[in-house]
Amino acid sequence: MKFEYGAMSSKFSIEADNKLTAYAGMILHFGGNAAMIAIYEPEESRKEDSWLFASPLEDRLDEIFGGEKGCFFKYLDEHLEEIKAAVDTIEKLI
Repeated sequence: MKFEYGAMSSKFSIEADNKLTAYAGMILHFGGNAAMIAIYEPEESRKEDSWLFASPLEDRLDEIFGGEKGCFFKYLDEHLEEIKAAVDTIEKLI
């Protein structure tokens, strides 16, 4: 699956087998600025899974990644190789 995302005037694409792996790659790509990520495509992700300006960010990510406290970090630990492969597909579009 291909996703488009960015912050401010930047736009990137990432490819992953599923949305959670793509989201984790986006978050690792932006690091400490992850709360500024806007998802542009696919549309359903933009509408349902946005974490743009979420506060606290970890709570919103846990909600997206399964609903329980620590889900996001657990996903990172359990899917690190898949996430690294997705990060390798990142392309700058703008």
